[in-house]
Amino acid sequence: MIDNIKFTMKVFAIRPTFDSKGNEYVSVEFGYRPPKIPTMVPATVPREISEAIRTGREMVKVIVPPELQSHLRRYANRLILFLSTSEWEQLQHKYTVGDEFEVEVRSDGNISINRILNP
Repeated sequence: MIDNIKFTMKVFAIRPTFDSKGNEYVSVEFGYRPPKIPTMVPATVPREISEAIRTGREMVKVIVPPELQSHLRRYANRLILFLSTSEWEQLQHKYTVGDEFEVEVRSDGNISINRILNP
């Protein structure tokens, strides 16, 4: 049986969006900060693994142009919510950039998203 999947995410962008018919929506983009590629390799790691890590780092530098490398440290999309402007206006507590949430995807496919309240 599959266990539930849990992760945290943060609102990192709120933008106006339009569909092909010109209807306006509010796009709330939730994301996470991707893990960094290790920069230091412990001396106890086998040589093959340390070489593979070094090669991976070099590949990223070659494949990704320098002007886009800074984007690698930013948030990556995890979930995007589109609300009509009237739905956005009906929200009692509107989303703001930086809000954090815990997401649980249950094995039956149901998703629950709960705001993490920071004191």
